[in-house]
Amino acid sequence: MLSTLEEIGAYICKFDYQKVPQIVGRLKAICNAYKVNVSDTTLKYFVECVGVNMQDLINEIRKQIEYVGENGTITEDTIDILTIKQMESVIFDLTDNLGKKNIKQAQIVLKNLLYAKEPIQKILITLYNHFKKLYFTKLAIEQNRKIDEVLNLKANQIFLVGKYRTQSQFFKKEELKQILESFTKLDTDYKTGIIDIDIGLKMILCQYCS
Repeated sequence: MLSTLEEIGAYICKFDYQKVPQIVGRLKAICNAYKVNVSDTTLKYFVECVGVNMQDLINEIRKQIEYVGENGTITEDTIDILTIKQMESVIFDLTDNLGKKNIKQAQIVLKNLLYAKEPIQKILITLYNHFKKLYFTKLAIEQNRKIDEVLNLKANQIFLVGKYRTQSQFFKKEELKQILESFTKLDTDYKTGIIDIDIGLKMILCQYCS
């Protein structure tokens, strides 16, 4: 395949994923063009909330620029007020609260997801995948392996390593395994009419994180 492309094409150019510092640099340049102040730390938080899709980032940073105005300053507070956070970022918030045993706030985050019309089945799947990554992170630390390789993270997702490492410390390895088994059982039980998925999900969160 590669040799064929080399024969008929003018040249082959590889486009690598941009890393977070590169993304932050591009966003900083946009803000500077509109004379809007923002720190690199705040922009990193912005990327954590929005993700690494450039179109999404540009759309969201424009909202921030219009909100604070010329000579204004984008802060984490303005990001929290205006930004449409990606599901992964919200799940990190939810898990942070669970790990810190703040069940009330975790339930509020879950309620807000449902209020935002996120399908509860999607929330269940996303939570399962998130806790699976925490479990794999725990194994990687035990086996002295690189977390980014075990989780198969892309170059522009390396910043997530620290977050997964921190959250994995909230739970014991066996607890993470049991949570995953509970999510799997809930998926089966709600599909067969044994339990309401909403009630079942809240029970799991309270059972293992209270």
